[in-house]
Amino acid sequence: MQAIIHCDIAVGEDNCTKLQALIQGNILKIASALAGDLQWYSQNARLVPESFRIISIKIIANNRFKMLYDFQWNLFSPCQDLNETFTRQEDVLFHIQPGALVFEVIDNTRPSPADEL
Repeated sequence: MQAIIHCDIAVGEDNCTKLQALIQGNILKIASALAGDLQWYSQNARLVPESFRIISIKIIANNRFKMLYDFQWNLFSPCQDLNETFTRQEDVLFHIQPGALVFEVIDNTRPSPADEL
């Protein structure tokens, strides 16, 4: 699965600080893809969208990068007396193509009961 941030960036760009600023400014466009399906934890799990923070970006090959980031999600269930916020750290690979940053997000959508059968 791919998540894309459309932007005006040169294909050969290798300034990780510039990439980090560009992605951080647009991270809400791909936040749900980066967080994945929180239903694995609980049906009451909710993403805290403004919590995304890029920790680092590293060059791993020509025009390929690895981004380490973290985000928070909340679990609220008044019947179980739960109101907890958790921080999760993940990484994702991405590359630059003309006019866009393309993130290679792993699809972790929880299968439906029909898919399991």
